[in-house]
Amino acid sequence: MRKLLCFWIGVLSILLFVGCAQTEETSFYAQAGTPKAIVKQATLAVVGDIMVHDYQYNEAYDAASGTYNFMHNFQDVKRYFADKDFVIGNLELTFGGSEQPYSSFPCFNTPDSFLDALSDAGFDFVTTANNHCMDTGSAGMIRTLDRLDEYGIDHTGTYRTQQERQNIYTKDINGITFAFVSATYSTNGIPVPEDYMVSLLDESFLNDITRAQELADIVVVLPHMGNEYETVPNDIFVDWADRMFAAGADIVLASHPHVLQRMEYRSVDHGDGVHDGFIIYSLGNFISSQTTPPRNASIILQLTIEQEADNPPSVKEVSFVPIWTQFRNADNVNHFVVRSVYEMLTLPEETRYSVVRPKDYTRLQEIHEETACFLLNREIPLSQIQDCYVFEKGLS
Repeated sequence: MRKLLCFWIGVLSILLFVGCAQTEETSFYAQAGTPKAIVKQATLAVVGDIMVHDYQYNEAYDAASGTYNFMHNFQDVKRYFADKDFVIGNLELTFGGSEQPYSSFPCFNTPDSFLDALSDAGFDFVTTANNHCMDTGSAGMIRTLDRLDEYGIDHTGTYRTQQERQNIYTKDINGITFAFVSATYSTNGIPVPEDYMVSLLDESFLNDITRAQELADIVVVLPHMGNEYETVPNDIFVDWADRMFAAGADIVLASHPHVLQRMEYRSVDHGDGVHDGFIIYSLGNFISSQTTPPRNASIILQLTIEQEADNPPSVKEVSFVPIWTQFRNADNVNHFVVRSVYEMLTLPEETRYSVVRPKDYTRLQEIHEETACFLLNREIPLSQIQDCYVFEKGLS
């Protein structure tokens, strides 16, 4: 009996040893196999010119309380920002304060409460370098930055001190380090007391891009350039864009024409390997009182950037949502709301004209042509309309 017991103990010990050996071997090969590359991903939402003309602040004014309420402006489109990691816009106005009259073109001074709407919509960052940044003087420019800081909206392009001007704005987004650099072609002839206050489109701006490239994984450049109301970029600004990419830009998001211009993928290599970059020559208007075609047609641009292991980050996907700024509601009363073109064109026929005027419904069909068909360079029947379109490589 003892011999039999010893025999079975021996068999069990062998089985246990083999089992453990197999477990260790399986574990070893799992560890020794090719590890799965770590992929980092960041999503950006980008819009064009954010402007407040007198039609807008007059509509927002409540005489009973003496206050301005802009909260309705972005309620219909803020859902496109909610799932994005970073939301960007061009702030083409100043918050100069109520001590001077609120105004629009040629010098914009906007009520501070407009910041409530921007914050509620989900904006994380704005470029402040544009031809209207000095509209309320250096004091108004500085006050604008102070108000943005109070609302937690980051910014670059205009500066309070020389030290601020020297610092490149960087942001870690899901483990990818982004640098943002912006500049404007002009301040509409308004003097800038100190050179450091406004980043201008010149050689020093190109140097800033190179400095930014040394600090970040990916460089986003936001130039305010181009000819107003032209849908095709001038060769001068195409050349400027080429120089930006040569200096270290990975993504160029331009503004100023107030209308959409083409976009394209760019193959870039800044010494860290070839990867996909991107440019849009003009984002058009996001919100304004420029309601004549094509200035009320625009998009919400969506960029997905990916970085695999130690490779340089690359623009993985580009998509866009066609949008329209509604000027008047169905009752023909001023009411500014940024809306999805898809959402408006797919309204049930029985309720359509309780939301938009018949003339605006016709205009929305034109905007479908001026945004989706224009950027994708193909006809898209209204029967195939989409809320969001993917921009494929090879298009320009």
